[in-house]
Amino acid sequence: MISSLSNPRVKLIRNLQNNRRTRHKEGVFIIEGTRLIDEAIAAQARFQMAFHTNHLDDRGRGLIHGMQRAGAEVYSVSDKVMSACSDTVTPQGILAVLPIPNHPIPASLKLALVLDRLTDPGNLGTILRTALAAGVEAVLFTEGTVDAYSPKVVRSAMGAHFHLPMLMSSVAEIPRHLKGLELFLADMRGERSYFDVDWRMPLGLIIGSEASGVQPAVEKLVDHRVRVPMPGDTESLNAAVTTAVILYEIIRQRGER
Repeated sequence: MISSLSNPRVKLIRNLQNNRRTRHKEGVFIIEGTRLIDEAIAAQARFQMAFHTNHLDDRGRGLIHGMQRAGAEVYSVSDKVMSACSDTVTPQGILAVLPIPNHPIPASLKLALVLDRLTDPGNLGTILRTALAAGVEAVLFTEGTVDAYSPKVVRSAMGAHFHLPMLMSSVAEIPRHLKGLELFLADMRGERSYFDVDWRMPLGLIIGSEASGVQPAVEKLVDHRVRVPMPGDTESLNAAVTTAVILYEIIRQRGER
């Protein structure tokens, strides 16, 4: 059993939880809890390493065996170590280190999402979860967007990372990745309501920062601006709600698959 916080594996996991640069240098990220680990096993994800306490129930012990079959080196740790390594207030007693997925972007896209400088981890995770549910085929992030593999984003996305092609892209590379797509910007000053748009064409939906909108370089790529009507007394919807509302209008128009 690992009981020392000075153990090299413990130090690595703590760095992975807290440091974006470490995650991307090592090419791995962390998932916590039985639900996310179950999702990863079902998605046939590869595992590098796993920590667990000795308080697991039958389900938790079954997940340990599943991770071992998927390549994980599994270590029993003390409650103190698990608490130090966990990013949650109440750890479930199990976490794992996985390689950052490399899902290829389809050659012929019909629905993509561009997220420009979103900074709220909970919003980003919710958007990724919604994007997967709505059939989005690729998500691009611009520089300045919160790390998609940070612990809070991973928890909020509820397993979307195991299925959804995601790519950090420079603004200059967006047209190449989304070649042939009409680009729509969600903008509260947009000339058309999203109700009045024909969403059946291949397209990319751009969602900008709640605080400052999209950067000028992204704005130059936009073909159309659409707004979500707000007859009530509020200035704006948050990014996750705006994304969900528009994506599900796209689904409605294209017909549920």
